[in-house]
Amino acid sequence: CNSPAVFQRFINVVFRTLVNEEKVFPYLDDLIIPAKNYEEAVVKLQDVLSVSAEYGLELNFKKCHFLQRQIEFLGHLIKQGCILPSPGKTEAVREFPEPTNVKQVQSFLGLSGFFRKFIPNYSKISAPLTSLLKKDSTFVFGDQQKEALARLKKSLAERPVLSIYNPKLPTELHCDASSDGFGAILLQRSAEDNSLHPVHYFSRKTNPAQSRYSSYELEVLSIVEALKKFRVYLLGMQFKIVTDCAAFTKTLEKKDVCARVARWTMWLEEFDYSIEHRSGSRMQHVDALSRNAVMAITDGIISRIQLAQEKDSEVQAIKEILKEH
Repeated sequence: CNSPAVFQRFINVVFRTLVNEEKVFPYLDDLIIPAKNYEEAVVKLQDVLSVSAEYGLELNFKKCHFLQRQIEFLGHLIKQGCILPSPGKTEAVREFPEPTNVKQVQSFLGLSGFFRKFIPNYSKISAPLTSLLKKDSTFVFGDQQKEALARLKKSLAERPVLSIYNPKLPTELHCDASSDGFGAILLQRSAEDNSLHPVHYFSRKTNPAQSRYSSYELEVLSIVEALKKFRVYLLGMQFKIVTDCAAFTKTLEKKDVCARVARWTMWLEEFDYSIEHRSGSRMQHVDALSRNAVMAITDGIISRIQLAQEKDSEVQAIKEILKEH
């Protein structure tokens, strides 16, 4: 029994009248209450609270946001009648670092090339970058290359490449890892062109301990990290995980795996998915994100404190004094 799916059905039943009246839009344990003005919002909120009380539902007020002019929901920025992609969906692409060598250029072209059929004049736009791959070419990342990089990153972060999440569409999660970081892309197959479009990009640097993991451990952890990132999209639905880690099925069987990997499997149990293995040559789009990760780990209070201390000049001065003594 898939508990998220059961919970979603329960919520749909509880709020069915308000849903039919378009007073509320539920998704798992999140409720969106649209309104045109303050008075309408208060009336609809009272209706939602009354139904919640009737069924004995409790709200965590620390996580509630009332009377907001804009919100982020399922990767969307909703404001003043507009629905836009949330900036966080494309950060991994928008902040992709400027290449400093041929290998990094190849990596970015592996990402952008995967979606080339959605980018008009892709070959022409990418020509300044592909010219750097020529055997006798001198590596100079000049103005033409910078313009090409900027145009391609912009294309990857907008329509028609980028798609808005739809829980009714076939969904795939493509994952990869390296000692430098994790990369993943959530994709959905469009009903219009029957092609996979990215919904959300993700990349994150490994910490010092993770960078020493075996390639197998890194690949498994990349899937776990991606599931954590995209949990709100994937709970309660069937989807496909695509990885170049052929040994990933061992993780599911929990045979001959270390204790650390066995613990990670707990994260997999609440999802409803199938697995597809693909060769590394067909996973260059996520390989690029894993090798050029742009987001550092800042989760958890300890990490946030450490990050703040590193940026605090007074703390750094004290550390230097302590080193001298």
